[in-house]
Amino acid sequence: MPGCASLHQAFLIKWLVLPALVLLSLPGCGGLIAIVPAQTPTPPPPPPPATATSQVEASFPGSPPRRIVSPAIELDAPVVEMGWRVVARDEQLVSEWNMPEQEAAWHKNSAWPGQGSNVVISGHNASAGGQVFARLDDLQLGDEITLWTDLDQSQPYQVIEKNVVRTFAMSAEAKEYLLTITQPTDHEQLTLITCWPSWSNTHRLIVIAQPKAPPN
Repeated sequence: MPGCASLHQAFLIKWLVLPALVLLSLPGCGGLIAIVPAQTPTPPPPPPPATATSQVEASFPGSPPRRIVSPAIELDAPVVEMGWRVVARDEQLVSEWNMPEQEAAWHKNSAWPGQGSNVVISGHNASAGGQVFARLDDLQLGDEITLWTDLDQSQPYQVIEKNVVRTFAMSAEAKEYLLTITQPTDHEQLTLITCWPSWSNTHRLIVIAQPKAPPN
């Protein structure tokens, strides 16, 4: 595949082959972000308990992301909450994510920025919808991504990893990877998901970022 060698030098890439049972995809660019048993999605994390601090301090990090910004790829887009609907598929009830067309989509069963777990956001690439993540593949190691909340609180992250995963002929390893990337973590992490390459939907691009260290 053109560009694979140079891409591997810049990023940790996992080329995984997937079985046809579980898809990580987007409506309009290959189907659904995830197909899981209907009872699998967990509820959104509860807000942290209020304290005697000010209202702003007590409310953060208890606010979902509302905007995502990354100057390196000229990304500045609204983020909306994304839930799911239960449908029948192959004689089984499954949950389908309701992917928005024009905005980035925060998985409502993932963490809030600053909560110390996995914040998961998906978006369309250049092949569909508002193309909010059309240039996600241009992110480089160390590039900054900032999430803003309802209270204009910001949480900056830096890209540390970039994975490309095939979405057909799935292996057990790839299936497990796609199921785990959206799960809670024991550390603060930002996970971005879109189709790949930018003009198609044959793979999924996973960008992982960690909180940016404050300047000394």
